[in-house]
Amino acid sequence: MTDARFHTVWIPLQERFYRVAYYLLEDRADALDAVQDLYVKLWKMRDTLDLVRNPAAYGALLVRNLCIDRIRRLTPARPLSDDLVGKAPPDEELAAKETLGVVMQAMERLPDSQRKLVKLHLLRGLSYDEIAAETGLSPLNIRVQVSLARKKLKQYEDA
Repeated sequence: MTDARFHTVWIPLQERFYRVAYYLLEDRADALDAVQDLYVKLWKMRDTLDLVRNPAAYGALLVRNLCIDRIRRLTPARPLSDDLVGKAPPDEELAAKETLGVVMQAMERLPDSQRKLVKLHLLRGLSYDEIAAETGLSPLNIRVQVSLARKKLKQYEDA
């Protein structure tokens, strides 16, 4: 693929790839980094890109995979301790999976701003000050929003 063809086929898709990355990462800077990583990867494999039939779909798939890799790097893996392996009865395991499903559905019902703060605080383990530095909100506002989100989650769970 020539440089000119690369610029006419792939560069116009940049905004689409950014939207995919932002949807997955929920952070502007991380999404921009993921798109930049995508274009570096595409550039390195430009000799084989003529074989791609649908550049938009192919690029979206690549950026999605890059975002998943980025999320995995941010989420530390916790080793299973020997005392936990094989101890939960199957019915408890099933109940835990159902509860997780209910919680995830309830999370989807939260407003976007609260969902993002809950993910940052509860899932990524960031402190209110760290979230404030990342979002520009005050730590007190974050604390209030997370508290409201927890109450909503509890209401959704009870319903």
